Amino acid sequence: MDKYAEQALLEYCNENCTPRPGGVDGRPYWNISSSQFMFAPKFHFPKLPKSRKFRYIAKDKNGVEHTFMADRPEASLAPIWGELPEGLVHLTVEGLDREDRFVCLAGVRTFYKCAPFPGRGAYPAKACSYRECARLALRYVYREPAVQYWLEHGVPEPDYAHNAYPSKTIESIIRAMIAYAALEPADAENAMKLAVRAADYLLSITPGEGDPLAFLPPTYSFEGLNAESVGKVAPAAQGCLGTTMLIYPVSAAGGLLDLYEATGDKKYFEAVMRIAEYYKKNILPCGSWYLLLDCKTGKPLTNNICIEFRFVEFFRRLYEITGDECWRELETAHFNYIKKACLETYKWEGQFEDVGVTGNYRNLTHFAANKMIGYITNNLSDDKDMVAEAVELMRYVEDQFVVWGNYPVWDPNAKMEPHHTPAGLEQYSCYVPIDSSTTTIMTAFTDMYRLTGERLYLEKALTLADTVTRRLDMETGQSPTFWIGENCAEGKRNYWINCQIHVAFSMMRLAEFTEAEGIE
Repeated sequence: MDKYAEQALLEYCNENCTPRPGGVDGRPYWNISSSQFMFAPKFHFPKLPKSRKFRYIAKDKNGVEHTFMADRPEASLAPIWGELPEGLVHLTVEGLDREDRFVCLAGVRTFYKCAPFPGRGAYPAKACSYRECARLALRYVYREPAVQYWLEHGVPEPDYAHNAYPSKTIESIIRAMIAYAALEPADAENAMKLAVRAADYLLSITPGEGDPLAFLPPTYSFEGLNAESVGKVAPAAQGCLGTTMLIYPVSAAGGLLDLYEATGDKKYFEAVMRIAEYYKKNILPCGSWYLLLDCKTGKPLTNNICIEFRFVEFFRRLYEITGDECWRELETAHFNYIKKACLETYKWEGQFEDVGVTGNYRNLTHFAANKMIGYITNNLSDDKDMVAEAVELMRYVEDQFVVWGNYPVWDPNAKMEPHHTPAGLEQYSCYVPIDSSTTTIMTAFTDMYRLTGERLYLEKALTLADTVTRRLDMETGQSPTFWIGENCAEGKRNYWINCQIHVAFSMMRLAEFTEAEGIE
């Protein structure tokens, strides 16, 4: 067995490595809606009267029962975890009296035990260098007809459905074209023109002074689009018209700030500052903002609060540019909010424009947790407590959102198989292999290597990176969004260009790091 695979296996079976176990110092059990585990889990079952001990019976996919006794109904499955094969597990916990006689059923749980990390050598080699992967991915974006349409017409391509999410889609295209211009001198002039035209269009559909959400680029817009095309591919946008998710204007502001720095055109900086002023004026006492607002009234539609590290990154940039302490205060306020609302509770809520808001622990994701790891790596590496938090966060992310072996398809009749792995999964509401989720987790593993020097993290990062190169279409440079179907056909059909752009940037950062460190 690969030495890193052996090290990983020991950690998966160690009770002390259970990701943020509930029941300790009042911690909640965040895994109430979880369906897969890689590390030995702990569950919360009630301690009923007359029960003095508890018998744990885990029936594996082969029908074999694995049993152990415990003095509480929230015991770790570590005593049998190493015996359980990859696959479905049906767990029963029985309450017993002092004579080991059955008293009651404490609880049942069905879940999928994921395969452990087998070592990088268990998979095929990378298909190209990480830098070449990033270059091909950015070139594909530039050549994409829906992107070239901006250059020729200055408006969105009517049948490109994901233009219905302008702050997300257009912002990513702006950033991609700025990066591509620096990478490919022959296309630089047109790439920058394209970025400018896309940005100018985004500003043209942004509400003006007097509007309840003045100067905030819209989250949803059908302007100039074929409604039938949008309805088929992006139906969520159709149902959300008239609302704004406040995590997206700050994303648009980041792209506009990049364009200001690339062009020196102050109108983009002025637009950025107007967006920033809205956030400064409307910040809640907790240090965040309501997630979903009504465009007509500017009032919140739910009690959900934004959990988004882009606020932290954006306000830090503004502080570095302007020196104004108010932006530093907003950066600190939102970081402290995430620390309190998520790090203490593990309510890493999925917040996506195409998925409805949910209650506690119903739709967990990994994005903010990964960003927290990056923040700790870059800013708090001398804080031992925060480093320990990063270690736990990385276990949570891998436990819930990485698949090294078979994808746990719950429906035996599920269509669009196979699901390609190793991969990162996006969120409980979209629990499938996604290219950008894979590279986001890859970056977190890399950050953990930078933070701790532990090579196992880097081996996992490089394994995911190698997979990204193999999924990339070497002829076109397209990165399939969903790693589903033969040759990832589903991922090419239901294609999200912002995900491809995220892949390109992530792979380029990894290339720069590995090249500087002399890592193959």
